[in-house]
Parts: sequence; C-alpha cells; structure tokens
Amino acid sequence: MKCIAYVSRVSISDRSIRMPSGLSDIVKISRKNNPRSTITGIISYRDGQYLQVLEGPSLEVDQLMAKIATDPRHEDLWVFMDTDITERTFHNWGVSIFDFVDQGSFFDAFIEKNSDVFDRFNEYQKNRIQPFIDIKKPDTIPENFYENKDLRLMAWPDLNNESQPQMIMNLCIRLTKKPYPFNALVSSGEFGTHDEVTQTIKEFDRLGLLSVTVHEPLDEPTEAAPTETAPAETAPAADEKKPNRFYGAIKKFLGMG
Repeated sequence: MKCIAYVSRVSISDRSIRMPSGLSDIVKISRKNNPRSTITGIISYRDGQYLQVLEGPSLEVDQLMAKIATDPRHEDLWVFMDTDITERTFHNWGVSIFDFVDQGSFFDAFIEKNSDVFDRFNEYQKNRIQPFIDIKKPDTIPENFYENKDLRLMAWPDLNNESQPQMIMNLCIRLTKKPYPFNALVSSGEFGTHDEVTQTIKEFDRLGLLSVTVHEPLDEPTEAAPTETAPAETAPAADEKKPNRFYGAIKKFLGMG
C-alpha cells in the first residue's frame, strides 16, 4: 500500500474569492468510490485550501491522485507525502469542513508517524500547512509577547472563514498601511478586549501573515521658528494628514467607503 498527502488551493471564483463550491461533490463521489477501491483517508477545507490524505493499494491511490492533479477544482497542488506503507492510519473515510482536521488519536498517530517529513519543511511549507496541522504551536507564545511591538500584515486572511469579517477587515486595513503598535490596537477598543485582540493577532501570526518588530517611539518634532520665507500661519497643523487615495480606494472597493 501507499500513502499520498497533499494541499491544494481552491480555484478562484468569478468574484476572485476562493470558495469550496466543489467540496460537496468531492465528498459525495469519494464516499461512493473510495470504499470500492479500498481507499481511506481524510479531507479538510480551511482558509481557501484543501488538505487530503489518501491510503490504499498503490495502483488505486496513484490513479486517484492522477485524476485529482487534473481536476480544475484544485490549484497550486503540493504533494508533501508520497510513501509506501504497511498499515493504515485512517481506517474509515473522514471529512472535516471549515476547521482543523480531527486532532484525535488517529490523526496524532499520523503526525507522529511522519514527523520526519514535517521536520524537513521550510518556513513557506510550514506556513502553508499550518491552517491544518499545528506545527508552530501558537499557544506556546506568551500572552504578553506582542506588548510594545509593531505589527504589520504581509497578506490578508480568508475573510470567508472569519466570524466577524467586518471587524477583521477593519483590522487588516489598519495593519496593512504601515507597522502599527499592538498597544494602540488594544487601547482603541475597536477590536475587542486585550485577550480578544491577542488571539486575533496570534491567528494572523499562525497563518504566517504577520510581521512583528520592536516598537520604536517616534522622536518628538522640534518647532522651527517662523521665517519670512515660510510664515507660521501657512504651515499645516501637526495632526493634519494628506488623504491616502490608495487605501480610500480599497475601502470603497470593499464597500466600506
């Protein structure tokens, strides 16, 4: 027998959003055909990606994988495991949607059995599989880790999977323009309590979307004496900011303008 495991991105819809519109068909066909070919495993969807593990006779697993590789419902397919096995980890077909794959004993056994594979992952691979397999263990991050740090998003999360997409969208906009102090996010009260903001930021960090740097306070500007060539009355107010058209356009596009 053999085991193949892969991660693929869901095809982008007409609205440029990755939605698992074909997942129900995949599950239906798999439940019908896989027992016939004695293929077992698990499939999960999260953050615009599928994770699937297939186990069974080598020929049947290879044939099924060849079909998946040409299936238009999958993009950017990454096979991270293709190995011979003598016994199954998954004895029944399982499905988990919009959440982590089952963290029960059988899946823990799968991770432990293949720990050498996961240990060889580079940072990009760890970030890609992190929504399904918690390699980085974010709960080990101290609750005060982000205190006095500046945060900036390098990419946005999948808003389709957020319980409060509008608030998360506002937070993403806040963290996209430039590094923003964690303490200021908490003190604003716009994004929940200290613990709620911490958990949201941890999730961004877990997904590999976040840049964290030590906060450096800005130097206080010194006031220059007015001169004849630059009269004081023509200088802009200290808190006056020129509007940013780019981020204004983003808000308008997202229906926030």
